[in-house]
Amino acid sequence: MKLVSFRTLALASLASLAMATSSSAVTILQYGQTNPADFKTATATGSATTITTNSLLAAGSIPVTITNIGGIVLPPAAAIAAFETWTGVTSTGPATMSGNTILQPFTGTLVYSSLAGGAGTNYLTAVFTGGVLSGQTGGSSASLNATDPPSTNVVFTSSDSRVNAALNALGANRDDAFSISFSGITPGFVLNGSTVASFTGQNSGTFSSNPANVVPEPSGLAMAGMAMLASLSCLGWRRRQSSRA
Repeated sequence: MKLVSFRTLALASLASLAMATSSSAVTILQYGQTNPADFKTATATGSATTITTNSLLAAGSIPVTITNIGGIVLPPAAAIAAFETWTGVTSTGPATMSGNTILQPFTGTLVYSSLAGGAGTNYLTAVFTGGVLSGQTGGSSASLNATDPPSTNVVFTSSDSRVNAALNALGANRDDAFSISFSGITPGFVLNGSTVASFTGQNSGTFSSNPANVVPEPSGLAMAGMAMLASLSCLGWRRRQSSRA
């Protein structure tokens, strides 16, 4: 019978261990703008840029539609009408260039609630530091991203039972993150000195969380252990054969 190579068994053991310890992020909240005529406003003042929410319906807030909450995908008839309110979303350092991409650090608070101005039910509040606003210079799109860890701090809070159930299931040391996409940026994503220039644009976003320090399940560890033992046994057999030659 043809013997399985040590390399193959080693790869199998590593794959088994990866399957035993891997986990996927859970979507905590996902939204899109309700009215495309509403917009985010980025205002460059001196060496800093601040991004605010504003709409035709409510000053300081933008109507949005929540399509996923607590990992539950909502059908169109059950989608949640909410308001997006950004406060203190401001750059914390100068913009830099990486090739043709502009990057600038940001901090702030993002609130998604049942009423304008952050009032009513708090579907999700994200307080973050060390986020990054990035986009191609001269482009019409950009993104604001933050993830925890290693170098940023993202904290989620909510008064919605579905969100809290999802967050609690991930544990106290979970890693929170979000990605906000801007589209239709006018007049374009460019620099004004050392900061992102003023612009307006629409947005949508996804907030997610991932369990930290995942402990493998016993069955997964057993599978990985058996594969590693098989690898070591094969290696020992080959060494004994080599010594007899």
